[in-house]
Amino acid sequence: MESIRKIIVPVNNKLELTIPDHFTGKRMEVLASEIEEEKNIKKKKRKIFHAVRLDLSKFKFNRDEANER
Repeated sequence: MESIRKIIVPVNNKLELTIPDHFTGKRMEVLASEIEEEKNIKKKKRKIFHAVRLDLSKFKFNRDEANER
């Protein structure tokens, strides 16, 4: 099954669809839905990382111990 996906921004309420010749005479499903802007998607991803908080105040780093072989 072959699919065609194209993202457009219509300038009015009419849309003309051109399909490949081999689609002619076959049953087809055409869907139209609004998609979110990329700006909103990026903001949602950032919220995930803000939810993780670590308390490192009791953490002590020993440089000599870290470099031992």
